[in-house]
Amino acid sequence: MTSSAEVIDHGDWLSFGMAHGGSIIPVKISRAAMEEHFDAAQGPDALAKAYALDAEMIHARAADQIMAGVAYTADHPLVLDAEHF
Repeated sequence: MTSSAEVIDHGDWLSFGMAHGGSIIPVKISRAAMEEHFDAAQGPDALAKAYALDAEMIHARAADQIMAGVAYTADHPLVLDAEHF
């Protein structure tokens, strides 16, 4: 899977979109998850840099967490925290 929308590093979390089932699912992943599981550092764009290195694994785990029948939107994204990995 590849990212289908802009990756934005918000400091405490990272947002991106991923293709799934013919649509784009908005995803939000916490800094804690990125630091603990993907060695994200501190600093500008640190989450985006870590994401770029491990996007395939992050997308695979996100896909595992998608619940059928849930409408994910920008206001209600799929949220991944450290315990999801």
